[in-house]
Amino acid sequence: MSIPHRNPIVHDTGKSVFPGPFELTENALSKYKIDREKFGSTQVILPSGDSFTVKDYQYRLPSGNIGMHFIPVSDHSSVTNADKNQVKGYEVIDSFLRKVMNIGENDPIYALINYFHPEQNKGTLKQLMMDKGSDKIEMGFTHLGAYFGKGYTTNAPMLYHSHSFGVTGEANQTAFGYPANIQVISMEGVPQVELNKNFRYVDICLNSGVMFPNRSPLAYKDSKFKPVNINTALMFYRDWLRYELYLREDESWYTYCAAHKTLVATVALNLPHNLDSFKEVYGDSEGAKLFEQFKLFYNNVVGPDPGFLPEDNTSFEPLWKKQGFTLEQIRPFDLKEYNAYEKARLGNKLKHFKGRKPLGHEDATSWASQSSAEIIAELVMVYADMLDAGQIVTCAFILSFIGEIHERMGISKLEFLLHSMPIIDKAMIAHARIHAPSNEDSYLKDTFHELYVAFGGDPDATPKLEEQLKHLKSFHMLKEAILSFFKSDPLPEAIAAWALLGVVEQWKSILDAGTVNPVRAYEDFYDSVQANLEKAREMMITDPDKVQFYTPPGMVHLICNGIYRANPFIEIKEVCTAIDVSEIQLKNN
Repeated sequence: MSIPHRNPIVHDTGKSVFPGPFELTENALSKYKIDREKFGSTQVILPSGDSFTVKDYQYRLPSGNIGMHFIPVSDHSSVTNADKNQVKGYEVIDSFLRKVMNIGENDPIYALINYFHPEQNKGTLKQLMMDKGSDKIEMGFTHLGAYFGKGYTTNAPMLYHSHSFGVTGEANQTAFGYPANIQVISMEGVPQVELNKNFRYVDICLNSGVMFPNRSPLAYKDSKFKPVNINTALMFYRDWLRYELYLREDESWYTYCAAHKTLVATVALNLPHNLDSFKEVYGDSEGAKLFEQFKLFYNNVVGPDPGFLPEDNTSFEPLWKKQGFTLEQIRPFDLKEYNAYEKARLGNKLKHFKGRKPLGHEDATSWASQSSAEIIAELVMVYADMLDAGQIVTCAFILSFIGEIHERMGISKLEFLLHSMPIIDKAMIAHARIHAPSNEDSYLKDTFHELYVAFGGDPDATPKLEEQLKHLKSFHMLKEAILSFFKSDPLPEAIAAWALLGVVEQWKSILDAGTVNPVRAYEDFYDSVQANLEKAREMMITDPDKVQFYTPPGMVHLICNGIYRANPFIEIKEVCTAIDVSEIQLKNN
């Protein structure tokens, strides 16, 4: 049964399907400590000891089933194809991609390659999200690159994986392999060959000398992504081709793996590579000069023989036109315009700002970058969904990010609570609708203690709900009063009482309505919190060193599985999973 707001792929309860002639070896499965039918999924262990499984790495197959299609690849050796012949390490996957894309043997390939950690497949929510070495806060996806065919990849950092597949443990510097889901991007009304060519032109140029955040090995997680709109993305591409130094000297403009490919996608979908299109977007004089700069840049990377020829031009209706935007609306910023806008945004002065403003993040971009609130909402959807984990675990999971968001965005813990507690309040109302009518006498006391412990309280302590509610009710939820009550670090008993305040206020109506089915309560909860989620998305940073927008490495996988959204004029399909030849074999049948 399909349940609104509940992802049908991640939460699919059917048997996973692994079509095609290849399967994982027993040795690989043993190394990953997972059963064959569970590969590509994660077991989440609840505080009660119960558990549930989510299909977080899997995807929808052409058959409609959920699973993975394995393809063997190798950087250093041959692979066995379905006919049991030894072929080059890239031939099986290239043949498969050409068939999926419906392109010819000599046509250019372009696909995204999204790496994940299959060994991270079991644990409590705390272990999965907080333990050192775990990447589940990124859903286990830790790199996004592009694949050009013939075993060649492009990445940020530029030499990551040495332009090879890099799906081995050696490439990942771990004892485990590093499989990658392969994703194909198409655009309405554009031949795939034409789009692949255009993607490669942009990728080759932006990848040449790509500047990766270098403050620490994991600096990308705290990196700002600036080209979140079409105006800034087109500015970035122009200034990159011009070799403007700010893009190479100011680390706030550097692009980690997923940011880099997001920028590539937005530019490639909006700028066909021909003289007229460059003149149209950048102006007659500037556009003509920039097209010549592109050809020089491109030829310097790939070689001048034969160089970019007239027949290499691409021509198609760009995304901005498909969405009905005008040239003035998508016109690239100059740096002065961008800095003025950014200053007004960070100063919370956009309402009175008279300078140029960009289009929105979903306007003519490949996909919108995410706010911290969206990232948390997705993690809840996948790993702490109320029907799997229960409302109390869901609430505790949301609150577990209070420190992370404080550090990431620079907002106070109180500000986080003021955005998250209305959602938690409604989650607990859903909980009460399910459980309170049949446990009227003990519900409030027992649930308050469960929440108190879940929020970090001493299991042996017995704080009084009445005392906490007395404070909260007298404050009428005023921000100033709440601040004086919670100080800097809110106490578990205070948060637990706050979580139940709505239940207490609606107690009679909840009891009068009788017990509500969990699915009905779930659906009503999600309908009721949409406005709260939108407010949470709009939380703005004021510190330029903090992170407002982010594109996680698993972004394209999220889109393919319907957890996030792409531009409505493009389609992204997850088509197969590249596995190192050492971990895969032909099926016996």
